[in-house]
Amino acid sequence: MFGQRLYTAGRATTHQLRFSTHTPQTHVFSRRMVSDTLRKRPVAGATGQQRAQSTDAGKGNKVDGDTSKKNETGSKRSLTFAIGGVLTLLGVAGYTFMRQPRIDIHGPDVPSSTATASQTTLAALESVATKRDDARKRLDGLASKERREEAKRLGLLTSDEVDAILEAHERSWYVSTGSGAPRLRVDTNQVSSNAPIEDYLAWSPLASTQFMFGVFDGHAGYMCAEQLSTRLAPMLSESLKAVDKLIAKDGDKLIANDGDKDLAPTDVGGTALKLRREAPGIAWDRVPLALTATFVRMDHELVTDSLTEFQRTRDAATMDALLGPAVSGSCGLVAVVDTEANEVVVANTGDSRALLGVRLGDGRWKAVRLSEDQTADNANETARMTREHPNETSVIHRGRVLGGLMPTRAFGDCRYKWPLDAQRDLFPTLYERGHRYATTPPNYTTPPYVTARPVIVRHKLGPNDKFVVVATDGLYDQLSDDEVVGSLGQWYDARSAGMEDNSLTTQDENAATHLVRAALSTDRLGRRDDTVIRRLLAIPPPHSRRFRDDISVQIITLNQ
Repeated sequence: MFGQRLYTAGRATTHQLRFSTHTPQTHVFSRRMVSDTLRKRPVAGATGQQRAQSTDAGKGNKVDGDTSKKNETGSKRSLTFAIGGVLTLLGVAGYTFMRQPRIDIHGPDVPSSTATASQTTLAALESVATKRDDARKRLDGLASKERREEAKRLGLLTSDEVDAILEAHERSWYVSTGSGAPRLRVDTNQVSSNAPIEDYLAWSPLASTQFMFGVFDGHAGYMCAEQLSTRLAPMLSESLKAVDKLIAKDGDKLIANDGDKDLAPTDVGGTALKLRREAPGIAWDRVPLALTATFVRMDHELVTDSLTEFQRTRDAATMDALLGPAVSGSCGLVAVVDTEANEVVVANTGDSRALLGVRLGDGRWKAVRLSEDQTADNANETARMTREHPNETSVIHRGRVLGGLMPTRAFGDCRYKWPLDAQRDLFPTLYERGHRYATTPPNYTTPPYVTARPVIVRHKLGPNDKFVVVATDGLYDQLSDDEVVGSLGQWYDARSAGMEDNSLTTQDENAATHLVRAALSTDRLGRRDDTVIRRLLAIPPPHSRRFRDDISVQIITLNQ
């Protein structure tokens, strides 16, 4: 069941978890952000993607033309420094040459980015690193079938080792929503499969009763998702202000007109104005217009403005930092929760997913989708792509865009957007510098083939709406919508009843950790057993991508 679907016009014309604060206050979650002291630094002469390389060929791979289908049912300072090296060995940290956001700056209601790690936890993580290193030596060099069989023979992690991995990056905190208003509880967690992880989480207060929660699932590298996690929230805040200017002129509903000459066409306010003019007669509401303008403008900056700037300077020293986020790609899902208006508005580009958990009168739980997966499995997306590229029989080939990309909407991915002459000019050099996705797809004739323009779903919250799940597709590879909400519902029910034991239902204090544990403990037949997670987490990257994806989860509990 879906919420209200709005504004789906087609082709766009155009930790160790650390927090980062921007203007406005944006809290970025990325397990790449380990201690500056312990983080690996780029070596002199290393090129962009060689320093950021990750393995994308595997289960649920979004790039490279893999035709495998998704499973529909799918420490205080002591931790910062003592555990950083261990996390690097676990595939949590990686080389990075992008300027990292400021760290250790915390906003209101946010827990400290450091916590005390027990010696038991440190010992468990060190043991995992050793076991994975040994397993990697056994798996490297084997053919695919042999590797899969050998992975089944790897030793299991202990329960303590699994707990150490799951708890290393969990966060829980409450968000104040104004005087006398109910609070929001936020639970987050991430478990990597790629090394380094390509997912990012972010949240930001937009107003005293309005909050943004985002998940950014990178592919072909992490660089695009990283940029989204730090830049999209400030742009959304700017976009809301620009839309407020339009409302002041036009009233509550935003109807296209010829005014607003003061909004520059090159900023997000100008993008909002352009969107209005492209759809005369549509009455845009404030948040949907601001979200759409933000997604469109953000992608334009990443893909088009960066290209223009490099073509102007031809400065090889800036090539990786400037064009790397364009070559890589990312899905992006943002949920704006407004506790005063009692609504949630979701903007989705790609195949991350938002769910609403609804408690029915008879005590059962129901899952309501607040987003649509934008892949070739979505008939609306296939029809749109065919309509925009008539007479191109290969526009969707082997279930992917031009046979290569799984999501039909995404940020970055310039190989599906740049003009052909720009690709011919720059891709050979980018490829030589290590950007292995700087290649032109076959049958590339009428770009752009991929858009970042989001599909918007708006839902009015009711008293039975209990929580919102915002997660990357790695979660839904393992669990269906009903399983996600049902598992969380059991967790809420058990904790409300005061049940405390070591079962899969109640052993975790953090809701996101509970959900990740449930996902990785469930086999292909839907049976839940802790031996499943003990085996999956024993498989080291990059081989683990054949069995599971990165999983990043935010859970927003309402009316706390």
